[in-house]
Amino acid sequence: MLLKAPESELFFDLLQQAIKCNLPSSQLGYSYFFSENKITLTKAKSKQDNFAAQDNCLFASSVDAEKLFGCVRQPESNPIKLQAGLVHQANGGILILGLRSLLSQPLLWTRLKQMVIKQEFEWVSTDESHPLPLSIPPMPLDLRIVLVGDRLSLAELQDFEPEFYSTSIYAEFENELQVTSASQIKQWFNYLNFIANKQQLPNIDTLAFEKIHKEATRYTGDQYYLPLSVDWLNSLLVNAAHFTKKNTIDQSAVEEAIKQKSWHEDYLKERLLDEIFSHQIMINTKDQVVGQINGLSVIEYPGYPKAIGEPTRLSCLIHFGDGELIDIERKTELAGNIHSKGMMIMQAFIMSEFAINHQLPFSTSLVFEQSYNEIDGDSASLAGLCAIISALSQQPIDQQLAVTGSVDQFGHVQSIGGVNEKIEGFFAVCKYQGLTGQQGVIIPATNQRHLSLSDEVIEAIKQEKFSVWTVEHIADALYLLTGIPYKDKSSINLYQLIHARMQSVLLQDKKQDSWLSKWQKYCKK
Repeated sequence: MLLKAPESELFFDLLQQAIKCNLPSSQLGYSYFFSENKITLTKAKSKQDNFAAQDNCLFASSVDAEKLFGCVRQPESNPIKLQAGLVHQANGGILILGLRSLLSQPLLWTRLKQMVIKQEFEWVSTDESHPLPLSIPPMPLDLRIVLVGDRLSLAELQDFEPEFYSTSIYAEFENELQVTSASQIKQWFNYLNFIANKQQLPNIDTLAFEKIHKEATRYTGDQYYLPLSVDWLNSLLVNAAHFTKKNTIDQSAVEEAIKQKSWHEDYLKERLLDEIFSHQIMINTKDQVVGQINGLSVIEYPGYPKAIGEPTRLSCLIHFGDGELIDIERKTELAGNIHSKGMMIMQAFIMSEFAINHQLPFSTSLVFEQSYNEIDGDSASLAGLCAIISALSQQPIDQQLAVTGSVDQFGHVQSIGGVNEKIEGFFAVCKYQGLTGQQGVIIPATNQRHLSLSDEVIEAIKQEKFSVWTVEHIADALYLLTGIPYKDKSSINLYQLIHARMQSVLLQDKKQDSWLSKWQKYCKK
């Protein structure tokens, strides 16, 4: 059987217990009897016999030849000794093995597969130049194997053994529980208590579940999914157990554990924010500027356990041209493929909206200011498109707001990742520069289910010092950013302002062309 699941000792232990509950008691297995220059095989009479089965289910996250198959030992001037391996100790039952360890030893895996299929264990010498000193009878083997690994390990096995992979039983341990009813949340709480009892941790107080639930949804990134990862949940409970009082994991213990963990991990985040606070990275959170907007990005450092939300200044300049959208990041080869795709979608939207009967008479240049590393992803395409429309219409954008989201060719706003980190990153900058009550973040409406903000941000929102707006179309975002509707027949709107500017430029070009053509005709005479 192939099981997609984490290769951890705790998971293997819990899986072993679950399997044993549905298995009959193991057979006694076999025993080797030694006499002068002869070894015979008999059925074991008790578990104390040398090759008797020890349990109906055993596990090992990593193995080598000796641990898995046992070995033959022959001390100097002493009779040989046989040492049992896991295949003997679990004979008649189930053996759970970590796939990564087996894949790193192809010969080990090949031998195991052959003996399980053949249902017979044969002793072989590990050194071809030194055969076994005595003939050892093969042992009948009745063994089922459960191979546990992540998706990459399973893919490697699929390439290595395609026929075996296609004929094996496949299953997945779901990392997350989809929540569709209150009863499922109760089941998840029971799951937490089960892990706590298994690890001999203090009891979990009922009030602590609310804080654990919030941290869990932040971990999954979705309010409708709760983690089932035994390692993550165990880590949270173990850390909280250090701050318990009266032998109970209460709400304050969980809060203190989360706070302590955040303090351990916040060094790079604090260094990044310090760059903004000391004005090495320029972020404006108070003025109104034409063609400039605060975008939001997420940075992931290799070896760093969490993502960091970073505000980024995007600026756009307009000049006379042939309608080209100059992406400076792409021109300098600092943009990934997904980023380039987002820029092309922005250009398609602009050309579709404004260049209906003629070529757009403007060219635009868009850049992520003070960005010196490669940028990828399309989560800044909404911010970039708003900056372009601001520059075309010559209407300022309120710098008190930051924007994240991707767009399609029709201007619909689409979901992005890292929404909590992005909001908290901009809030930290606004808090340092002074909260005005008008500051906030614009996010896609479809990202509402992913919100799991820190207590500090939630408190600021409750006190109306900070806001989070959701939008479904770029028109909604533009109205929040500029205070002017994108399209509105009853009042001045951005669409009209852009068209009026285009018509003015085209009319001026037409006059210049008319004067030039008359001069050319006169010269020909």
